[in-house]
Amino acid sequence: MSKFEVSPSHIAVIVPSLDRAAKKLQKYNFQIGVKEEFHETFENYVHGERRNSLLLMEAKSSGSYHEAFKKRGPGLHHVAIDVLDLNSFLDSLTGSGWLLHLNSLKTIQDYNTACLARPGFPAMIEVQQKNELSKSPLFIEALTAPLNAQHLKMVQALGLSDMFLSHADGMIRVNDQTIGLMELF
Repeated sequence: MSKFEVSPSHIAVIVPSLDRAAKKLQKYNFQIGVKEEFHETFENYVHGERRNSLLLMEAKSSGSYHEAFKKRGPGLHHVAIDVLDLNSFLDSLTGSGWLLHLNSLKTIQDYNTACLARPGFPAMIEVQQKNELSKSPLFIEALTAPLNAQHLKMVQALGLSDMFLSHADGMIRVNDQTIGLMELF
């Protein structure tokens, strides 16, 4: 278990069509944010004002997100968490199985953000340093993904055992409703 306090920030899912995914979520009466355009993606937060919001991402026709989408298809992309001391948190993960993504060498310096990965793990983990951690209620209460015993230990090292659960299908739980990630595709 992590000895550091962590606060879930958001869960990012790559979808084939941002507009189609947002439309499918309307039946849940979720607050769908404004579509934003970035260098490699179009993005839209669902309940973006809440802690552990859902980030829908659509890859543009070129770039690393497009290549990842072509290789892996739609699905869970990353889970973002906030911590107070990024370097100490990363040091605490030594021997846990997590690997520091090479892009982190730049993003740690520029944005106080690191990405963790592990071959076979169903998502990257984005770790962001913040001055304070939000205590507001979670939008996404739980996330399921196919996790083996090693993955569960890695999740425990992050301090996310209560939120990240093992199940054959990727799903999110919001307000006691279970929504399959495949529903967004």
